[in-house]
Amino acid sequence: MKEILTQSIQDYLKHIYELNEDGLPASTNDLATRLNVAPASVTGMLQRLAAAKPPLVLYKKHQGVTLTKAGERAALEV
Repeated sequence: MKEILTQSIQDYLKHIYELNEDGLPASTNDLATRLNVAPASVTGMLQRLAAAKPPLVLYKKHQGVTLTKAGERAALEV
């Protein structure tokens, strides 16, 4: 990813990684609770991470989010 991984992005990746450990996608509400932000803010960030080059997450509205291989690598570096 050419964009610098800000502290906020690192936090999102870390929490998505933790929530995905059970093999299920992380929900927007779960992330919002963990990060203490509004669900709408989470949706905006997930769309941004999904649009990154390379994409860091696979986000499907109402179905949750999982990390891509690039996202998982970045999460493990945090």
